[in-house]
Amino acid sequence: MKLVSARFSRLLAVTALALGTLPASAVTFGGLNVTPRGAQNLNLDTGATDMPQGGTVTDPKGGLTMTAARLQLKPNELLQAQGATVKTKFGGTLTANQVSYDLKSGVVTASGNVSYSDARMKNVQAAQVTVYVSSGFVVAQGGVRASAPTLNGAALVFDPNTMQAVISGPYALSTRLGQSRGQAGDRLLLTFAGNTLTNATGKPTPNDLTRFSPYLK
Repeated sequence: MKLVSARFSRLLAVTALALGTLPASAVTFGGLNVTPRGAQNLNLDTGATDMPQGGTVTDPKGGLTMTAARLQLKPNELLQAQGATVKTKFGGTLTANQVSYDLKSGVVTASGNVSYSDARMKNVQAAQVTVYVSSGFVVAQGGVRASAPTLNGAALVFDPNTMQAVISGPYALSTRLGQSRGQAGDRLLLTFAGNTLTNATGKPTPNDLTRFSPYLK
């Protein structure tokens, strides 16, 4: 009975949201807090809600907040956004034309004018940036470049838990520590202390790369 009641309450909330009958405050859908702008369109067949005027979505469990010009939400499955800004639990800011949040796997994928910044990495640009919400790993792929530290490479994997990053070659890095270059297949390990880059090694050990391996595809 409680399950039926919960499902009925959720249906009423979704319907009210779609009809624009709820006030402009957060409504909970599958663990997400959604604050839409303007009217919404509910597809009764798929259960997906289109928010053509966008809004803000917060994932309290994942520590993630997304603000977008337009949103599409299929509760417990997928959140899509256009003209989006994403704030991560580790203090990162990701902006992109297109953002997709797979709610089942906890993976955020961004493409189109992508830029990522946090306290250590500034203005990281790439064809695609992926944020793994649970682990916090950030992966940039395709024509990667950043303004601080000044670098470019085929891919960049950043672990905010250990404040280390790996650049895949071909790469080039220019900092106060000096310059480094690598060929295709090479790896460069960056280590930060606080917000400062303190070391860059072009010969990381297999043990150094172990936790990065799942993301170095």
